[in-house]
Amino acid sequence: MQNTGSTHEGDFHARDLTTPAGCAKPKRTNPARASLAALSALALALLAGCSTPGPSHAYLFSPALGGTVRDIDPKTGAEQAAVPAYIQPHETVSGMVYDPFTDHVFLRIFPGRFVRVVDRPARKIKREFTAPSLPIGGHDFTIRSTDRHFFFTDGSGPALIETNINGDFVRRIALAGLTAPAHGVAYDLVNKELLVLAAETSDRVHRFAMDGTARGEIPLETPVRGISLGFDAVERTLFASLADGSAIGAFDAQGRLLRRLPRPAPDQNVFIDLGPRSLLRLF
Repeated sequence: MQNTGSTHEGDFHARDLTTPAGCAKPKRTNPARASLAALSALALALLAGCSTPGPSHAYLFSPALGGTVRDIDPKTGAEQAAVPAYIQPHETVSGMVYDPFTDHVFLRIFPGRFVRVVDRPARKIKREFTAPSLPIGGHDFTIRSTDRHFFFTDGSGPALIETNINGDFVRRIALAGLTAPAHGVAYDLVNKELLVLAAETSDRVHRFAMDGTARGEIPLETPVRGISLGFDAVERTLFASLADGSAIGAFDAQGRLLRRLPRPAPDQNVFIDLGPRSLLRLF
């Protein structure tokens, strides 16, 4: 498939803005320059890795949900909105990513080389692209929002494939200590590390440096399905479907089960990702 729509996501859309801890506040200026100065300062902060987060949201996709991505409250599971995923009858989703900096949902379409980008606010397809370097197959993927690089699980072995925002190959990251293809994956924006569910059913989350070096494990109080892993870097909370299919479990950074969220049909796959609703948007 050909790429469609913009492949450069660099224009800005301003909403109500906040300054996160550790980021410099924009200097005050005269009224004529206030809006431009604030926007420029926040744009530079964002590109340097400082986000301007609003409320955290969780996003779910499952065939049981009728071809839509559901926007839910990660505290209660209450549904807030549904966004069309534009899945065709011959397509199967193998991974989903939400990028809070662009407010886009990315869907990895089986057999794993094709990604559809859905603009959440506009409720339409932003563009579509292929990642030719990906082996056939693979499971979940994640995004590093600071530079909008993707990390795809590799169906051929214990590694991740890093690409840029257009699907161009960057490198293959071998995951130390794993002996089979990884399943769920998430990115920790705070600690700058990759979080991985290593099997179809997992009782721990593996932590890796960006070069694939093992950093440790988070034992989970209750086993989970490896198909998808979500992580709220602000709240330090992990999300995955419980192994028995009864609910989506929210775990703290030590692996303790904090709460259970409603889950679609237990016999269907559920893909989950999280992020603060961006208050400064990159296109």
